[in-house]
Amino acid sequence: MINFENYSRRCPMKILRLFVARIKSISANDVMFDMDKLRFSREEIARLEDFISRYESHEPVSKILNKREFWNSEFFVNADVLDPRPETEIIVERTLKLFGKDQHFDFLDIGTGSGCILLSIAKEFPKSCGVGIDLSEKAVIVARKNKSGLNVKNVEIQNVSWNDFRPQKKFDLIVSNPPYIKTADILNLDDNVKNFDPHLALDGGRDGLDAYKQLSGLMKNWIKPRGKILLEIGFDQHDSVKNIFESKGFFLENTYLDLQQICRVLEFAA
Repeated sequence: MINFENYSRRCPMKILRLFVARIKSISANDVMFDMDKLRFSREEIARLEDFISRYESHEPVSKILNKREFWNSEFFVNADVLDPRPETEIIVERTLKLFGKDQHFDFLDIGTGSGCILLSIAKEFPKSCGVGIDLSEKAVIVARKNKSGLNVKNVEIQNVSWNDFRPQKKFDLIVSNPPYIKTADILNLDDNVKNFDPHLALDGGRDGLDAYKQLSGLMKNWIKPRGKILLEIGFDQHDSVKNIFESKGFFLENTYLDLQQICRVLEFAA
């Protein structure tokens, strides 16, 4: 028997149930009703101790359990990719407004990471054709794992930097959640972000705008006439990103707020 009251002093009971469910390979609901009846081997107790110690070090639960919900799916995540976040779902939501469910279109996801945007759009639009690119070989491994796990057929995922990307076609839609944190601000992020998310996916350079400056020029060669671009941005970057893209001939059509009423996604037209 385990004294869960002792563990609950180190970890909220809700989280503790998730850890126990993973260890025992049962549902969290089953844990809720049968927790006091469960028996644990020494190996299982050691694993639970490891989970709780990692939680105490501020490692996100998603990284401990290697899973995170995004849109309508569960994604594998680890230290090689950003945790998919609810505000990023705005990109998928807006894509649903731009295209019909049975419409064929080509789209590109830049910095695909776990593949959460790429694969969510591809699942919603089975006749679409998506390409995801990422500089990180480890991130591409995660994205391909999620592609396989979600049984998504209508995408390809490439391990290539955006500077070296040479697409064979142009795209109706380009989406991206690029690095946009100022380098100096990374040390001030919460421990669960700065210590457990890859800095490659966070660091946007001195002013946080390096990715937008580079991509605004590259996208001119990749997007079809009247194509759309959906970009996630930082909380204070609306005007700067607008100016960067408009200087390259794009037109800002819409801005979208997250649940905190922060401008989070910009929609540009070619």
